Amino acid sequence: MTTTIQRGLLALSLAGLLSLSAAHAAGYNATADFQTLSNPGSVWSYGYSPLDGAGYGMTLFDLPGTDKWSMSNYSNLGTPAAFMNTGPTANGVATGQLALHPGPAANGDLAILRFTAPAAGSYAVTGQFFAGDSGGMQGLIIVNDDAAHPLQSFANTNDASLFAPLTLTLAAGAHIDFAVGNNGSFLFGSTPLSVQIEAAPVPEAGTALLMLSGLALFAYMGGRRRTR
Repeated sequence: MTTTIQRGLLALSLAGLLSLSAAHAAGYNATADFQTLSNPGSVWSYGYSPLDGAGYGMTLFDLPGTDKWSMSNYSNLGTPAAFMNTGPTANGVATGQLALHPGPAANGDLAILRFTAPAAGSYAVTGQFFAGDSGGMQGLIIVNDDAAHPLQSFANTNDASLFAPLTLTLAAGAHIDFAVGNNGSFLFGSTPLSVQIEAAPVPEAGTALLMLSGLALFAYMGGRRRTR
C-alpha cells in the first residue's frame, strides 16, 4: 500500500515539474503576433495616450485597417497608429517590421504597444527601437502606467536604441508599455520596434504542493535507504 502511495506521489510530483517546465517555455513576439482582428488580442494590445508623465493612460485603438490600428474620430494624417509594413521599405520601416507612429499633440499622443502578463511570474524582455524615419522620436518602456518613472527612456530613437537587459516580476494582469512619443513634432515619426518576451510564470499553489510532496518523498526514501 505504501509503495502504491509513493508511486502516486512521485507521478504527481513529476506532473508538477513537467507543468513548470512547460511554463518556462512560453514566449511572445510582438512582430510575429501582430494582428488586426481584435484589440486587445491575447497578450498584446495597441493604443495611444494623449499625455505623457502623470497624465499618462492608454486608450485602445478602435479602428482596424489593413495591417494597422488607429483611432476613429481622433487622427491626423493617420496617426497615432501601430502598423506592420507588408510592402517594400517605406518611411524608414523595412518589410515585415512592426512600427509605432505618435500623433500631433506636442510632446504627447504617444503610440503604445502593450504587453499584459497572462500569469504571475518572471518575464525577460529584449528588444529595440529602430531608427525608422528621420523624425527622431522618443522611446519609453513603462510599467503599469507609471510614465512619470519610465523603466527605460530613449531621447532619440534615431540612435537605434537597444533595450538594456530587463527581467521583471509581474502579477497577472500587470502590463509593460513600449511607447513612442514625439519630441515636439510628429512628422516623419514612423518608428520600428521589436519586442521579445520570455516568461517563467510562478507555479500555482497546487503545482507547488505537488513538487514539495515529491521532494519530501525523495528525502524520506533516501533516509530509509541510508538507515538500511
